[in-house]
Amino acid sequence: MSHIFDLIFAWLRSHQNILGWAGVFSLLMMAVTLLAAPLIIISLPSRYLNEEKERLSEIPSFWRRPYLVVKNLVGLLLVLAGLVMLVLPGQGLLTLAIGLGLMNFPGKRSLIRRLIGRPRVLRTINRWRAKAHKAPLEPPAGYPLP
Repeated sequence: MSHIFDLIFAWLRSHQNILGWAGVFSLLMMAVTLLAAPLIIISLPSRYLNEEKERLSEIPSFWRRPYLVVKNLVGLLLVLAGLVMLVLPGQGLLTLAIGLGLMNFPGKRSLIRRLIGRPRVLRTINRWRAKAHKAPLEPPAGYPLP
């Protein structure tokens, strides 16, 4: 067993450069998510958890495909950053949730409803929204009120 730890510590010593940059990236992403998370949550419509589809009709048809590509790439980058921040300093779970929210995949809405629809999480989000003078997010249909 000590041989495995020796290998791990040798690898860490030989890759200090990468670990330093990973730490800087993690701190940068933490700062970005601390600023972006409240802005994203405040900008959501109050019926967000009860809507079935994303409202793409508000985007001109010429820009829909580039919009979806960029949005999904940013979401993927945030998911990857969130995974890295689960082991490095940063807001890993929050970054993961925002990244998943930006991406398009089957079951996304139900996953978001399960994550955000929890009474404690919804209470926290609605406190942020109240401070910004926004209507509270409505709980998903079938979920208990916070």
